Amino acid sequence: MPVPASRANRVLQLFEDYYTRVFCFARKSLPAEQAEDVAQEVFARMLQLEHLEQIDISISYLIKTADNLIKRRWNRGQRFNRWVDSVKTGERPAPRIQREELARETRDDLASRMSRLTDAERATVRMVICDGMSYQEAAAALGVPVSTINNWKYRGLQKLKEEAGDTLDAAH
Repeated sequence: MPVPASRANRVLQLFEDYYTRVFCFARKSLPAEQAEDVAQEVFARMLQLEHLEQIDISISYLIKTADNLIKRRWNRGQRFNRWVDSVKTGERPAPRIQREELARETRDDLASRMSRLTDAERATVRMVICDGMSYQEAAAALGVPVSTINNWKYRGLQKLKEEAGDTLDAAH
């Protein structure tokens, strides 16, 4: 699907204004070619942002997007390294039925814990953490300021962590 000219021009302007800063941020954590990839992906994602024309994009938003991409890249690399190590040591992954059962138990446990959050906290955690929405997208969806989304997400995650800690303490 072609990108509307107004959207392309907006992203081009963001690219011209902020590319160097986003690249320099990524370069602090990554080799040059990977930092280049992350910086370019940040602006490619801006093209896909639903309400790009209605929202104000700041450098902090672009850097946070780059930070999230770097973290995802690192986590993906860690998962891959664990898989390579398991292959080297001859460990076999759990049979699919066991993995599905564990996933079902985990899903049920998470649903139980999530039900203890307020409606706002639950919606925010689901949108931002589970669905990968940006704070701005979640704020627009819920009709609240971004700072409120940040607060709800923080409180929701704190409650989930506290419950996880209580469960672990009870098990020991």
